[in-house]
Amino acid sequence: MEPKVGNGVNQHCEPTPATPKSKHAGIQQRNQAAALQRFAYDAAMSLRQTCTDKETGKVAMDVKTAVAVQKLIGAWDTAADRLRVLRGRGLPASERRKPRSFAQPEPLEPV
Repeated sequence: MEPKVGNGVNQHCEPTPATPKSKHAGIQQRNQAAALQRFAYDAAMSLRQTCTDKETGKVAMDVKTAVAVQKLIGAWDTAADRLRVLRGRGLPASERRKPRSFAQPEPLEPV
């Protein structure tokens, strides 16, 4: 009788290689994220326009509309963050560049 090795699962299965990600998938995701961000912006501006009093110019809205605006702003922020990631950019604090230090010439020795 052969000794049992492992947990009894078919051990002759080879792992399936991961399908390589195409560059086009990232571009499509960027386009989708940008379109969703634009949609959230347009919807929020439309709500703002409908809640603005034409005579006074003041914005007045009920609770349901305020919640909708809050969710649209959150969706816009999420899409903006996703675009940042898809573009390969870091967080703003990590993007700061240190000022370049220029090499100072060594002082000349007196002759």
